Amino acid sequence: MTIDCCDLACPEPVLRTKKALEELPEDSILEVLVNSASSIANVRRFAENQGYECRSEEREGGKTLLTIIKGFACEIAAPAPAEDGEPFLNRTLFVKDDKVGEGELGGILMQGFLKAALEFDRLPRNIIFVNRGVFLTTDTQKHGEIIGILKELEKRGVKIYSCGLCMNHFGIAPESLAVGEIGNAYDTMDMLLHTDVTTL
Repeated sequence: MTIDCCDLACPEPVLRTKKALEELPEDSILEVLVNSASSIANVRRFAENQGYECRSEEREGGKTLLTIIKGFACEIAAPAPAEDGEPFLNRTLFVKDDKVGEGELGGILMQGFLKAALEFDRLPRNIIFVNRGVFLTTDTQKHGEIIGILKELEKRGVKIYSCGLCMNHFGIAPESLAVGEIGNAYDTMDMLLHTDVTTL
């Protein structure tokens, strides 16, 4: 089965992939045709998170064929319950702007809050950047110090996602992403619904 998801905005490629996989029997192959870096990353991550193998093959015209193998997959272990010494809280930090409040003080506060997070033994599992928040993960000239903080959090295992649709809206190329991964609406809602959420 092959589905064409070229030129579709987030989260449509992931949603169509999910629907197609649900309709396919076990031991099947789904081919997904996409033509953007964010769609490649999002569909691949979704497939692998479901326990499926995903292979990619570049095609003419800037297209990529993703081959998802449903069946013969390794099982995904459920997250272990939190115990003493567990490094992560079941929490997602949701960042909607490049500052907290207004003006210069807002930028100082954002940097201060993120830097303070490094001092805690238990960290949020995820940090999601949407709207103008994506500038904090892409603008190395203006937000180089914050990107350095985020890289340190990533080294410690925190998953960092930037909204691909938001980046596209602001004209930010995927290769400008300096830390973390490009996220999508489906994964974002999954995290928001299944973890505690703190908004900045």
